[in-house]
Amino acid sequence: MGRRPVAAGRDRPGRRLIVFSVERVEDGVSTVVYRVRTDDATYYLRVGERPGDDLRTDAELHSRLAAAGVPVPAVLHTQFDVGLDRWVALTTEVLGAPLSRAEDAPAVLEAAGRHLAVLNSIPVDGFGFIVRDGPGWPLRAEFPTHREFVVSHLPDPWPGRLTELFSPFELDVLEGLIAEQCGLDVVPALAHGDLDVTPVFVQDGVFTGFIDFGEARGAEPWFDLAHFLLHDGERLPAPLLPHLLRGYGVAPSQRVLRRSAVLLGLRQVCRWSGPLRNLPADHPMVLDRVRRLRELMV
Repeated sequence: MGRRPVAAGRDRPGRRLIVFSVERVEDGVSTVVYRVRTDDATYYLRVGERPGDDLRTDAELHSRLAAAGVPVPAVLHTQFDVGLDRWVALTTEVLGAPLSRAEDAPAVLEAAGRHLAVLNSIPVDGFGFIVRDGPGWPLRAEFPTHREFVVSHLPDPWPGRLTELFSPFELDVLEGLIAEQCGLDVVPALAHGDLDVTPVFVQDGVFTGFIDFGEARGAEPWFDLAHFLLHDGERLPAPLLPHLLRGYGVAPSQRVLRRSAVLLGLRQVCRWSGPLRNLPADHPMVLDRVRRLRELMV
């Protein structure tokens, strides 16, 4: 027997919305999302990735971020759908589109950096992906220690299949970076978890907000900056991180950001080549990530 629907909010009580279209959003999100167009607005319907993912956790997160002044979609309603065996959440729209024009980047990313600094200051209980088990604060994450987060998905025993991708010298460098990162005394903080230019929205050259918190996690406070560095240059040719850092304010050194970026990229490679996806060493996605890691290790 499924759980009964639970409402986290509703749009204009008593008003009946006329839905004109529902379409799957293919780009820019890490979870299943549908765009719902009505007679006077556009909404987004998000479907939980797993049966146990209680999206009331996300409603709590979005509410707290909005209260802190971070522009994010408002969660209007959450409900467990027995037929889908998933929680669903209805959110408002962030106006505009993902950042895609280099001429918009300086001002947009500086504004985004100011809000990202607020987001990254929010404490989380633990490291790794947020545990979506319902409302509650602070958010809980999957690993109690930073070390467990750093080595998650890495081969044990080391270096496993990584010998197919890196030279012995590179593996020694990576092992040293892992040891350095594990030795840090880190207080976990909220990370968007998938920050590049895609979830940064802009309208008429003005930053309008962040979307897609499907990979939110507890991590080192500079995790999002490192993730942005890892992906910098993929969609727009010029380096964009300096603009984000200008708005962010106080940030760690380039060495610290590069180390964090290399290790999160390494975890990606290990997940892709691991049992769940089992991508071969010569898969284009794997090769491209390894190429980027080599650039950052120089």
